[in-house]
Amino acid sequence: MRWGLYLTLPRSLIFTAMKKIIMLLVLVLIGFYVNAQWWNPETTDYDSVEYIVMYELTFKEDTTHLNWVRVEKQMLSIGTCKTISSYRAYNNYKFISQLIKESKKGAEASLIWLQSGQLNAADFAYVGTYNIFKDFEKRKITTDDHIFQRGSFTYEEPFDSFNWQITSKIDTIHNYVCQKAICDFGGRTWEAWFTMEIPISDGPYKFCGLPGLILNVTDTQNHYSFNFLSIEKPAEPMMVYRVAKDRTKTTKEEFLKLQERISKSISHVMSESISDEKVVQRAVESQHQKNNPIEIIDN
Repeated sequence: MRWGLYLTLPRSLIFTAMKKIIMLLVLVLIGFYVNAQWWNPETTDYDSVEYIVMYELTFKEDTTHLNWVRVEKQMLSIGTCKTISSYRAYNNYKFISQLIKESKKGAEASLIWLQSGQLNAADFAYVGTYNIFKDFEKRKITTDDHIFQRGSFTYEEPFDSFNWQITSKIDTIHNYVCQKAICDFGGRTWEAWFTMEIPISDGPYKFCGLPGLILNVTDTQNHYSFNFLSIEKPAEPMMVYRVAKDRTKTTKEEFLKLQERISKSISHVMSESISDEKVVQRAVESQHQKNNPIEIIDN
């Protein structure tokens, strides 16, 4: 089905088609986890979580249809010592947490859960595959991510990637007095609002380095916008953790180039492992809409 036809279809059919595509992509992702034995994950715990900050990411993946907006809830976990934090899609966190919970019941309990039909794929669907760790002592940002059929990767960036310019503009967001700052990062110009009422130099995605928590940050084209939802202490003990896994160490530039290259040749890549032509076609059509990544590389 061509995406352009959605403009003339009833809402019920659009919803059904979107749901099928989401289910397809989640099942492909779950297949990756199972094949990589992520169904029995081991974790490295860095610190206990003191604060959970929830954000809503709204973004436009397709530059040819900028009226199509996607929304995803994401989660910043801040360690008690304030020296490390992690950031990931909330459904990513839920999925891995459930795998960990199931794996504690027995050697293959989580695999049984995956195959039992109890998993509602839509409840665990997420777009942001990145897991971002900020180390405030070493002043570095580590990103774990994966590329379909090419494996898992990790790369580092320095904190000074952000050339913040703090302005005199003041506003109130969620009853917090905020100040505006601007920076260039990842091929985009970003406008952020931070509050010194929460003196934590952190924020959504990779953003950090301001004298207070970043509540909202939006690129000037309004293609990507992270908006603060809440901050609270966890209801039960949680850890800032990293899934222990073999990853290929690379640079951000090389990772983004490979990601772009695979995206453009997704039909060939998926055909390597999936024989159903209709499944491949649907996934390819969906992937072709993802032509507007959050970070842009210079070719």
